[in-house]
Amino acid sequence: MRERLLASATQLFAEQGIAATTMAQIAAAAGVTSAMVHYYFTNREKLLDAVVDERIARSIAYVWSSENSETGESGEIAAHPQALVQALVERLFEVTAQLPWLPPLWLREIVNEGGLLRERMLKRLPIEQLQRFTAQIGAAQQAGAVNPDLEAPLLFMSILALVMLPLATSKLWQSTRGLPKVEREALRRHVTALLAGAMRVPEGAHLRRDRTDTAARPRSRRTPGEST
Repeated sequence: MRERLLASATQLFAEQGIAATTMAQIAAAAGVTSAMVHYYFTNREKLLDAVVDERIARSIAYVWSSENSETGESGEIAAHPQALVQALVERLFEVTAQLPWLPPLWLREIVNEGGLLRERMLKRLPIEQLQRFTAQIGAAQQAGAVNPDLEAPLLFMSILALVMLPLATSKLWQSTRGLPKVEREALRRHVTALLAGAMRVPEGAHLRRDRTDTAARPRSRRTPGEST
C-alpha cells in the first residue's frame, strides 16, 4: 500500500505539480481513503521526503552506478571517457523509461524556480561522483583524448539537459501541430551522436594547444653581458 501511495503521489506531482495536488487526490488515485495517506506518511512534508529519498535519490544512484562500474570505486582515470559518458546516457534513458514521471517532475519541481523539491535535492546532490567525473574528463583532455574546448564541469549538466528536457516536454511537442514528436529511441541516437561528435578531438587541436602552451611559457631573460 505504501508503494502504491508513493507511485500515485509522484505521478500526480509530475502531472499537475506538488502545490496543486492534495492528499485526498493522492488517496483517490491509489484507491484508498485520505486517512491511509496520513497513516503511512503523517503529513505532506514526510511524503515529500519519501518521494525524494525513495524515488528520486535512488534513481540518481542508479545512473551513477555506471560511473562506478566504468572507473572503479578508487576513482582512477577512465581509459575510455566516451564509454563513460555513453554509460551515463544509457542509464538516464533506462531510468526514465522505468519512471516516466521523473523528467516532468525534475523540470517542474527541481529545476523550476520555486520548485518544492529543489532544496531537498540540493542536499542530496552526488557531489563526489560529479567531482570525480569532472576530474576524469579533465585528465582525458590533458591526455589528448577529449576535445579540449569542452568545459569538463559543464559536461554532465549538458548530458542531463539533452536527455531530460526533451522527455519532460514531450507532451507539449506531441500536442502541437507542426512540431516533431519526441521518440525515445530517436532521441537516444541523437544525444549519443551529439556527445560523440562534441567529445571528438578536432584535427589540429594538439597543435593549437602546443602553441598556446608555448605562448604562455615565460621567456628567459638574459642578464647584461651574458653570452648567447
